[in-house]
Amino acid sequence: MALPVRGAASSQGARFGQINLDVQGRQSCGAERQAFQITQQIRKLSMSLPKRVLYTLAEAAARWGCHIADIAEWALSGHLEIMVVIPPTYFDGEVLSDLVAIAPGDIMAMFRRCGTGPRQGIIRRARALGGNEWRHIPPPEPGMVIMRDDLVLSAASVARFEEEHGVFRRVNPNAGKGHDWEGFYGALILRLFQRGLPEKQADLVGEMLDWFIANSTDGDAPDESTVRKRVSPILRMLNAEA
Repeated sequence: MALPVRGAASSQGARFGQINLDVQGRQSCGAERQAFQITQQIRKLSMSLPKRVLYTLAEAAARWGCHIADIAEWALSGHLEIMVVIPPTYFDGEVLSDLVAIAPGDIMAMFRRCGTGPRQGIIRRARALGGNEWRHIPPPEPGMVIMRDDLVLSAASVARFEEEHGVFRRVNPNAGKGHDWEGFYGALILRLFQRGLPEKQADLVGEMLDWFIANSTDGDAPDESTVRKRVSPILRMLNAEA
C-alpha cells in the first residue's frame, strides 16, 4: 500500500515543481519585457537625429493647408525652388546627379487643379543647386521622366517661405481632437536639455509642430497658436533664469 502513496507524493511533487518552473518562467519573461521596455525608452531619449532636410510637395501642401497646384504656381513666380533627385545624367555634356532644380514651367501640366494632370512628366533641362545656368538634354536624346511624387522642396526653403510670408503651419481641422501633450512636454524638455534655448521662439514652435506631425498616425498637428501658447510661458521662465 506504500507504493501508491509514494507515487502520489512523487506526482504531486512533480506538479509543484512544474508550477514552480512556470512561475519562474513568467517572472523571467516579465523581467525581460521590462528590461526591453527600459532599453527602448533609454534609446529613444538618447536619440538626437538631424533636422528634416526635404519635404515632398504633398507634405508641404498639407503643412500649409493649400492645394499642391498653389506650390507649383508659387515656384513658377519665383517664391520656391522645386527639386528632384536624379541619377548621374548628361546635360549639355555635363553630368548632373542627386538634387537638381527643375523649371516649374516644364511640369505645370502635372498640377492641373481639375485633377486630370499626369503624374509623370518629361524634363529636358535642370540646374545644379547653387548654379545659375540651365543645362539641357539636347535632341535627339530622350528627356528624363520624373514622377510628381518625387518632387521636393528643401527644408531651408520651406522655413524661409514661412518666415517671409507669415505662413501658419497646418491648422487642426478638428479642434476637439486630443493630442499627445504629455509626449509633447517630454520632447520639449529633452530638446531644451540637449540643445539649449532657441534663438527665436518661432524656431522652437516650428520644431514642436514637426514633432506632432512626425509622431501622429495621420500626420495631424494642433494649430500653431495653440503650440505657441504652451511654449511661450516655458521660454519666459527659462529666459528669466538665464
